[in-house]
Amino acid sequence: MIAKAKRRIRKSLCGIFHPSHHTTSPPSRSMGRGSGAPHHQVLHVDRSEDGNFAKGVSMLAVFRGKIVLSAADFKDVWEHYDVDCNGYIEEQEIDKFLKDLFEAQGQIISKSDIAGLRATLLDCYDLNHDGKIEIAEMSRILPVEENFLLKFKLQNRPISNTNFLRIWRHYDKDRSGVLEKSELQRFILDLMKTNKNITIKPKEMDQILEEILSHFDQNNNGLIEQAELRSILKVPENFLEEMNLYDNLSPEQFTKIFSHYDTNGDGFLQGEELLDIVGDLMRRVEVHLSIEQLETLCQNLLSVIDVDSDGRISQTELAGLFFTSSTDPASVSGSARMPHK
Repeated sequence: MIAKAKRRIRKSLCGIFHPSHHTTSPPSRSMGRGSGAPHHQVLHVDRSEDGNFAKGVSMLAVFRGKIVLSAADFKDVWEHYDVDCNGYIEEQEIDKFLKDLFEAQGQIISKSDIAGLRATLLDCYDLNHDGKIEIAEMSRILPVEENFLLKFKLQNRPISNTNFLRIWRHYDKDRSGVLEKSELQRFILDLMKTNKNITIKPKEMDQILEEILSHFDQNNNGLIEQAELRSILKVPENFLEEMNLYDNLSPEQFTKIFSHYDTNGDGFLQGEELLDIVGDLMRRVEVHLSIEQLETLCQNLLSVIDVDSDGRISQTELAGLFFTSSTDPASVSGSARMPHK
């Protein structure tokens, strides 16, 4: 039954997009990494004068017979189905996607069929088994041009320090610590393509590059450094800068810190959340780490303060890092003190 449903989904995808993308098992590439697949012409979908798709037409139907979605068109598809803008395609949104997928082929499917197909879609593409489709997972379903910045631009929230470090590592190919001309050009092209379908001629790229440097190259060395790229991407200031970590830290301030980094509100810091708070703590004392160094530090930190060894940090466990030994972390009361620089 599951195998039959998988074939139905792949057949419908093949009916819209180039068959080479979906005739086998779900693709193993993720957005922003090379797949080794042959280069295809990127789709640029025509829109009306106001930039919208034609009314009454299935979102997916307009892509029939095309090969690869441009970054801007993938952005439109994602935002169309992520109705509540929470960064995920969930149950009813998945159902809408599947309904459009089959209707684009002239097929009408029942609610019971959709429920089964949803379960199959999640089985194939929901890599972290959380019951919803994330941006990177959707990029495995739909053929999309490689654009490293796209997944960060679609997250509906500011770029975190952790994600900034990933972006920096991706574009600083030679690990020189600065973005040189060719690296900056690749970044500019990806950045602009996340907003609209464009083709930039070499002369135009030179003009854009000159304008970027005139606005953001603060020391006029013809290169873009980390701090300058942070300005371009509007990465928020370190949240911990406003906290006085070197004097008494009140329980209210500690709770505010924990809540800020506990982005999903589950009462624990793990994965990206842990990387974010540790990275900001290090930057607070002017220690700037690469993403690899930050990941290693977080693993080491877990081995020290993750008391129950569940791979995540509770508020009580984090209190052990912030509060003095004379304070009872379980009560999160009294004063807290971070070590001086």
